[in-house]
Amino acid sequence: MSTDITPNPGPVEPGEPSSSTTADTKQTDTTQAGTTQADAAQTDTKQTDAWTAPDRPAGSAAAPGGAAADDPWAVPGEAGDEASVEARKRDHKRFWQVGAAVLTTVVLGAATAVAVTLPDRTDLPGLATPNDGRYVFPELTLPPLPAGASAPADYKLKKHTADLRGLLLPLPKGAVGTGPSAAPSASPSGAASPSASASPSASASASATLPPVVGRWVPCDRDAMLAKDDKYAKFLISDACRGAAAQGWTAKDGTHAELRLFRFGSQDEASNFYSGVNLMTATKDIEASHVDIAAFGYPVAVGQVNVRDSDAKSGDRPTGRIGWLQYGDVVGLVQLTNPQGVPDQAFRQVVLLQSAMLA
Repeated sequence: MSTDITPNPGPVEPGEPSSSTTADTKQTDTTQAGTTQADAAQTDTKQTDAWTAPDRPAGSAAAPGGAAADDPWAVPGEAGDEASVEARKRDHKRFWQVGAAVLTTVVLGAATAVAVTLPDRTDLPGLATPNDGRYVFPELTLPPLPAGASAPADYKLKKHTADLRGLLLPLPKGAVGTGPSAAPSASPSGAASPSASASPSASASASATLPPVVGRWVPCDRDAMLAKDDKYAKFLISDACRGAAAQGWTAKDGTHAELRLFRFGSQDEASNFYSGVNLMTATKDIEASHVDIAAFGYPVAVGQVNVRDSDAKSGDRPTGRIGWLQYGDVVGLVQLTNPQGVPDQAFRQVVLLQSAMLA
């Protein structure tokens, strides 16, 4: 048996490491501390990059010139976004320009509409039309009907019961009234039937209650027909004229108008008179006349019409024109004369309006 004679170094204290061990431990601690700090710095960088815009890499440099890069989280047009501010200024300026243009257009349009509607069309420059001879009449009104009476259109025989004088056209604007050759009477009278005249007291009381009328009563005779002799005036007797009314004027263009209305006892009597009087070729103012073939189908409101032109002309227009109208129990005469020629439009207008008054 051998014996170990190596000396025992003795027990080692646990809290006192050796010098080599202590140096290794310090180096290890320093390495670990450096690693921990690097990891912490890397973690902070990653957290900061997590809030960076997805389209910009983390840690990227700012835009050249110091301009801020686009930020999707930024409020449009906020301070610092110079392009957005300039665009917004341009939009505001454009808005006010368009608004001012629209407002100006509306104001000018309204002013133009008022300026056009207030004056007469013929007073506006560029819109005036040459006068074709037509007259300007006041508003046409019909006389009142007697109590219980109806308009002629409501009667099967087309009987007129209103005041015959009120069925004549009024004087047109600028015309001078002219009376018939015979003195007017206060009530209707017939050449063959004096009994048809109303009593003076009845006429006075009736005229006091009725509105004024434009025409005047005349006798049923040759003068009322404007006839040159008694040949055609005899129809007034045979067909028993019950009353006649007259109206006349001289227009500003020198055209002289004579209007007559004859009332008969029935539509048949009026038709007989109308058929015979159409053959009268001359009047006191027209030496000779002929039927106007082109006047067939002449525009009238009601009834029928026969038109004659004087043989004498001034240029291409006749110096006289005659129109005979018949509707129901009334026959009308329209005669226009002018040494310079009767305007066609004026004659057509008077015939049309006079026929409308008989409706």
